[in-house]
Amino acid sequence: MPPIVLDPPNNGSTHTTSYYFIPVNGHGTHGPTSIDRWKVTVTTAQDGAGTLKTQTSWITTPITTCPVNNLPADNKYYWSQIVYYKRTSTGQVVGPYTSISNKFQSRP
Repeated sequence: MPPIVLDPPNNGSTHTTSYYFIPVNGHGTHGPTSIDRWKVTVTTAQDGAGTLKTQTSWITTPITTCPVNNLPADNKYYWSQIVYYKRTSTGQVVGPYTSISNKFQSRP
């Protein structure tokens, strides 16, 4: 299972323009070296489609809680997802892949 965002939960909400998103490896199936790099994106449509509203920088440490800044905070709904590259057992980097999206309301 791909990485997922746990917080904000699907149909949850954020408050203000910064929020600590809590992403995790789905069911712990990815070892610490199988994810090469990852970032959280916020878009106007599911699965990375639509307009990109904000994103984190690429992160090369294991998936963990991270701040996402510059959220719209306009009471509209957006989708968060994790964009990531994987490292195969032979060391090849493949991707990008996009995780399942969570719909959330970006509140002031």
